[in-house]
Amino acid sequence: MHRLTSALALPAFVLVAAASLVSFTACGNKKPADDASKDKKDTADAGEGEGDEGATAKGDGGAEAPKKDECVGNDIANVEDMLLKSSCELPNTTPDSLPNPDLKGKLEINLSPSPAKIGGGGKTDITVTFANKTKEPLTLHFRIDPVPRFETEAYDAKNKRVDMPTEKQPSPPKGHTQAPPTEPKVAKLTLAPGGTARARVPWEAVKMKWAPDKVRGTPPEKGFPRTPAGPLPNGKYSVKVVTPLVGVLEGPEHEFSAPKVDIEVAK
Repeated sequence: MHRLTSALALPAFVLVAAASLVSFTACGNKKPADDASKDKKDTADAGEGEGDEGATAKGDGGAEAPKKDECVGNDIANVEDMLLKSSCELPNTTPDSLPNPDLKGKLEINLSPSPAKIGGGGKTDITVTFANKTKEPLTLHFRIDPVPRFETEAYDAKNKRVDMPTEKQPSPPKGHTQAPPTEPKVAKLTLAPGGTARARVPWEAVKMKWAPDKVRGTPPEKGFPRTPAGPLPNGKYSVKVVTPLVGVLEGPEHEFSAPKVDIEVAK
């Protein structure tokens, strides 16, 4: 009786504290309801973000969007830049291994000098334009070794080449061993229906002489180096642009791979 009476006599605030402790222990460390709601909302928001990003990357329906072909164009401003892209190079392909389809009526190549009349020793830029005349994509192939090369040749009214030295080609400098040319490869570009691609090729109205002092540092693919040796005399010249285009059927004049244009040299 004495112990029971003592227990019942405990102060009320002690009993309230004990009851609170029991309630907390029973509930454990459970988060409040509002925190749980917040977690669900954050998860939903994150899911929506992933969905939007996925839709952007994969397209509608979650399907992978097709990768853009870097070698296709409707208005290609610089042929050389496109052909230098690794994605445009054809593996295990050489210029001699390509078929030679007849592109007459499908491919048109024009040369446009600016200006078309220059003084002796002057310079002009020749724009080479490859045009697809069909309503279907047209794929062209070019030689790279390791770059695409656009060279010029100039002929007078008698069809005599005037931009080559008249002297015999000299020997390389003593002790110099020229490296072998790079193995040629093939790169491609595809013109969209009615599309065009352009290259800018400079030409100087000058005579040339051999430059053995420039052999070192000159790529062997360019041949023995030359340097200007005075202006060409006045007259009309036929300037041929030898392009790296390969894999086309053409005649002895190489009207596709080596088109030509007249340029006047005058004061």
